[in-house]
Amino acid sequence: MITVKVPATSANCSVGFDTLGLALNWYSSITFEKSDELLISGCPREYATADNLVWTSFVFACHKCGKPVPNVHIGIQSDIPFARGLGSSSQCVVAGILGANAIAELEMDHDQLLACAVEIEGHPDNVAPALNGALSVTVEGTRSLIGVNLGANGWKALVVIPPYEVSTPMARKALPEEIPLHNAAMQAGRAMLFEYAWTHKDETLLFEACHDLLHEPSRSKLIAHYPAMQEIAARNSVPFWISGSGSTMLFVSQNKDTLQALKEEIKNAHPELDVRLSEVSEHGAEVIHG
Repeated sequence: MITVKVPATSANCSVGFDTLGLALNWYSSITFEKSDELLISGCPREYATADNLVWTSFVFACHKCGKPVPNVHIGIQSDIPFARGLGSSSQCVVAGILGANAIAELEMDHDQLLACAVEIEGHPDNVAPALNGALSVTVEGTRSLIGVNLGANGWKALVVIPPYEVSTPMARKALPEEIPLHNAAMQAGRAMLFEYAWTHKDETLLFEACHDLLHEPSRSKLIAHYPAMQEIAARNSVPFWISGSGSTMLFVSQNKDTLQALKEEIKNAHPELDVRLSEVSEHGAEVIHG
């Protein structure tokens, strides 16, 4: 039996639209065991079908390598919410590919695994940290994907999850088709500041860098709790962004006590929100044999 542990992720990290993503120390556990027929357990019955994303990713990886697809029993254990901006689809994709790589002996190396995951997912900002851990920046190079791991560097996260979904197609539809040249220049500068602040553990500078002009102005309108959370972030000078396409939002800090205080404030004012303290994880997906 193979067990694949995959972290939740936060993508589009503020000014890093479609390029920056980080891993959280909040893991799904998905098992693979050869079987006489396809079996999927641990998820709602409507998802335990041949359309399940773990299975379709497993099949895709086998076909990609020209190997036969073995039947397996897939067991899913996860409390990471679906369609909330925490990389639930990327966890399925990465688990399926890694499960296939182990069970079907595909012998894909890391770069091939990442490329395969991006081909399925469509963009790298969730699958890269799911594979690599920490904060990953991934872009398309002239010949292949270029990825850099910027480390976890002691950053902690406060994950704020509203009781409603924002689907990725809905969030994509909300994006502007064009942006002004000035905004593009500001975004590029803030992205460089973000990288410097992250690696140098400079929370004050990271707060200044976290003012996105590409997607948050549009997507924030889809999240009813965004104005209240953004006001808390501004008042406390804590870096803050929409996680993925939402509806989850993320505060980050070097200081756990800072985030604990914010957690108590948010829970008192908004008891309907699921608020969870976490850390940025150095570790990405792990394959465990036996």
